[in-house]
Amino acid sequence: MYAVVDVETTGGSPSQDRIIEIAVYVFDGEKITERFETLLNPGKAVDPYITKLTGITTEMVQNSPTFEEVHHRILELTHENFFVAHNVKFDFGMVRQEFKRIGIDFNRRQLDTVTLARKTIPGYDSYSLGNICESLGIQIKDRHRAGGDTEATVELLRVILSKPSAAKYVEIELNHGIDVDLLPPYISKAEIEKLPEEAGVYYYKDEVGKILFLEGVKSIRKKVINRFQDAADGPEAKRMYELMRSIDYELTGNELTAKLLAHKETKLHLPEFNKKPKHQPYTHAIFLEADDLGFYQLKIHPLDWPEGEMMLRFGSKVAANKVLAKIIRDNNLHGWFAMRGRMKESGIDTKALVNFNKAIEKAARKYLYRHSSFFIISDGIHPEQQAVVCIENNIYKGYGYFTPELDAPTVENLHQAIKADEDDFEVHKIIKTMLKKMKNLKVVPF
Repeated sequence: MYAVVDVETTGGSPSQDRIIEIAVYVFDGEKITERFETLLNPGKAVDPYITKLTGITTEMVQNSPTFEEVHHRILELTHENFFVAHNVKFDFGMVRQEFKRIGIDFNRRQLDTVTLARKTIPGYDSYSLGNICESLGIQIKDRHRAGGDTEATVELLRVILSKPSAAKYVEIELNHGIDVDLLPPYISKAEIEKLPEEAGVYYYKDEVGKILFLEGVKSIRKKVINRFQDAADGPEAKRMYELMRSIDYELTGNELTAKLLAHKETKLHLPEFNKKPKHQPYTHAIFLEADDLGFYQLKIHPLDWPEGEMMLRFGSKVAANKVLAKIIRDNNLHGWFAMRGRMKESGIDTKALVNFNKAIEKAARKYLYRHSSFFIISDGIHPEQQAVVCIENNIYKGYGYFTPELDAPTVENLHQAIKADEDDFEVHKIIKTMLKKMKNLKVVPF
């Protein structure tokens, strides 16, 4: 039996927003056997945007029951049934959070009609509920209302279940996306199910525990499952699958430290199926220095050059030249250089000199961090713990963990938490990428 669910909410965050309408239709594969739908009082005002989308106003929900008042009915309708929704992660997440607020740990086996539709009825441009229903000729009587969207999802599920491949893909969905037919010959479904849905590094290992491949990721289980969604189609992948006997992991708390640990481990173990890391020490750098007349220049020198400010470091003079050319090109510095030449001939204007130096310095600093020395603080492995990464004078020092309740996050304590690590070009690529990608990172200059 399928409990098909749709919710309308005050927003998209399970932790901050609330359900304002819910519908649960029990479907036996042929017909709807039970229907339940109701507005819910979220205990807060309904945003005008939500009202415009759904037609539900604050006044409409003020005298409606709370989630707690109807939760027994939802438990009853979903008990021993598959929890089905179009983009189930959202609807289930909202419902689960509402149960959490009243002290109930709500767990149900889930099916996503988005994923199932993509697999069983491929070839459509869009699988949003409105678009796929229109493509299939399914009428949505009351769009963006829980009852109308739930009824449409039931009809979509009916189409999906009529397809010959439906049983296989339903089983895969219930197995957390694991297609047992595509797993390596010596890896079982149980081996995948033991993996955590947390950030860290996972390791493919052979029969003697040698690491064949490793990767740092945001969700270990999700990434491994995604890796096994396609059959091994190349000689290298087939060889790795034949050698693989186990999957191990190490938690890191967040994606940034997962990537940093994976890079370190790759350099240490040199797994056969990882891209080989480049061991290229820094030899040259771009320096910001002033000439005899006070004009800033960007010059390439060996690392031990005693003058000016070191800006960017490289493993070769050739690499430094390429980046310097890019800085000049991307920031249109040729025009500034021409102006400097004219001023040297006709006389130096103080204001123009200041503007020139600002332009040169700004162009170079665009490729640096915002601060030269700073910590990056993020989630730790345990809830009471936090992770800290250290950059000092634009050099990566390492990362570690600390417990705020025991060690106040002072500069001294954070330095003591750091475990020294090797600085290289790839580390900075990782850090800069994660600073853009991860929204919960806290940067603390020192």
